[in-house]
Amino acid sequence: MARIIDMDLKLRGSMGGMIFTEDEYGPIARKKPEGPIKLTKATLETSVEYGGASMAAKALRRALSSKKRGLEDHYFSGRLSGKMQKIVALDQGERGARKLDVRKNGEPLKAFEFFKARPLVYSIGGIKEEPTLNHGRNEVYWTSPSLNPKEQITAPAGTTHFTFIFCAATVTNYHYNTHKKKYVPLEPKHSGVNALVESEPIDLRQRTIAPIGMHLKLDEAKSIPEEVAVVSAVGVCFYKNVNGELLKVENAGGMRILGVG
Repeated sequence: MARIIDMDLKLRGSMGGMIFTEDEYGPIARKKPEGPIKLTKATLETSVEYGGASMAAKALRRALSSKKRGLEDHYFSGRLSGKMQKIVALDQGERGARKLDVRKNGEPLKAFEFFKARPLVYSIGGIKEEPTLNHGRNEVYWTSPSLNPKEQITAPAGTTHFTFIFCAATVTNYHYNTHKKKYVPLEPKHSGVNALVESEPIDLRQRTIAPIGMHLKLDEAKSIPEEVAVVSAVGVCFYKNVNGELLKVENAGGMRILGVG
């Protein structure tokens, strides 16, 4: 097995005698095995569970719309699938058919960074308070901490303002269907609901930045089903004042999952 160093190389599948895959650390190239592959029972069980974890990760990623908004790194999907696999492993059921219960076992998702090499704390410190949900779990609330810009915010050169980004999305639990011999979503109609709000621009020149309350409404329904988890995340974007207009600073800021409920 060889690790591909060129981060911009995007290969999937097989080519010639090589197979190209990707894990949470980056692209991998390995020689295609010759002859039939004999997999152990444990390998087959892990493969089945990873398939379910990958489906849940893909659904959550789409709901968060992080790729479209430029909020994730190249290995977001692989890293998120790895977290989902850890959630499956926390279930007490039979290996190979353990339930993926994001609501009950979602702790591995907390503190998940959208940019692994640029965690949120590199931009702003003190973000620890988890979002809260209303009784029906279709509304999400979060309040930023009081901040001292000189001590708790590291902004790119020339930056004058920043904003908080607050988003939430639903993802259903999955279970292994013995008839279909694969993982299936328990509440597909209620999965993928999402909402996002960005605060008003906040001037970095203040001595103290007061707490800001943010609110999201996920669905017009009175409640989110019990088999569906609400995943919420908080991020920051930086802006610079150019001739009276605020322009976003690219490749700066970060975002982190704070709550799963």
